[in-house]
Amino acid sequence: MQFPEASIDNLRGFGYTADEARFLYLVATHSGYFSTRQYLQFTGAKSGDKSMAFTQKVLGKGHATARLLLRNGRVYHLFSRPVYRAIGRENLRNRREHSVEHIRTRLVILDFVLAHLGYRYLETEADKVDYFFQELHISKASLPTKRYSGAIHAKATERYFVDKFPLFFASEASLPPVVTFSFVDPGLLSLDSFETHLLAYASLFSALPKLRFLYIATRATHFEAAQKLFLTLASQAPSIDPGEEILRYFRLRKLWETKQYGKLRDDDMEFLNRSQKQFNDAPTDIRFYQWWEGHVSSDMIRTEFRDLTPSREVQFDAELVDGQAALFAARPRTRIAALPAKLVKYNRETTLSPPFGSDFEAQPRQTTEQ
Repeated sequence: MQFPEASIDNLRGFGYTADEARFLYLVATHSGYFSTRQYLQFTGAKSGDKSMAFTQKVLGKGHATARLLLRNGRVYHLFSRPVYRAIGRENLRNRREHSVEHIRTRLVILDFVLAHLGYRYLETEADKVDYFFQELHISKASLPTKRYSGAIHAKATERYFVDKFPLFFASEASLPPVVTFSFVDPGLLSLDSFETHLLAYASLFSALPKLRFLYIATRATHFEAAQKLFLTLASQAPSIDPGEEILRYFRLRKLWETKQYGKLRDDDMEFLNRSQKQFNDAPTDIRFYQWWEGHVSSDMIRTEFRDLTPSREVQFDAELVDGQAALFAARPRTRIAALPAKLVKYNRETTLSPPFGSDFEAQPRQTTEQ
């Protein structure tokens, strides 16, 4: 992971050390919430004095608040607008207060990110939209979207990837690199929300020839059922027919080149612009003019491009994280590593932290922003 130097320098300008600034960058970007144990994990420190000094500093500056949970544990909420402004993310919803369920989810995400700092993450909504729309030439209509009503009744804002689950490249070895999607289960009682999540991503999944998915959870209870549900929904035939796609491109391109602009709708123009980037190669140009001149039929073009399309690859993995579960569980559960192995094939790598301890009695401070 590359930390933006300007953002880190801005955070250090508040009086934080380099390690503290990098940690705050991770918290602000991926979670909004953190525990002292996560800070110690990131810095590699074992001294309680170091984490106490950090939490007292972030509370004293009015950049965070503390929330008391079980066994005298605390979760800290990084809410300060100046901190988020310092990294260019003033409008992130991580600044807002959230439910306990949401806090648990964000802590799981931070645990995962801390265990995989070597991954390259698509950190913001803009990063994700640009990757799929600009690089992969996938229509925005296929991206997971949620509409929010504005102050003006008739006006609504569309937001993409509102779940903010990690979206990352675990390896840059493949060309082009293949992105991994994820879902975070902080201890759900059922898979209802997972199914809703998959349905929201169905159009995007169906547009990808290679689909990699990671189920991140604090316990292995749902791994087998989650795998079956994912493969049932995600392994279906793609909704986009490459043969029909290329023919649509040919027809729209012919209208454009013959200056029949009045026959092109807004969605046609969006598709044409995207397709010109996607099919910008000499063999496609040759085929286009052969089709235009009637030397090859539409059926031949349709069949040829279907045959050239590589077979679809779908991969499901699961990973266990601690997720600071002891902060929320009335009874400490059995260690994750001791749970019986499931028969499904999943990545058994775990990202467990040491047993939860106190946060050294850090007290809430005044939360006025600086």
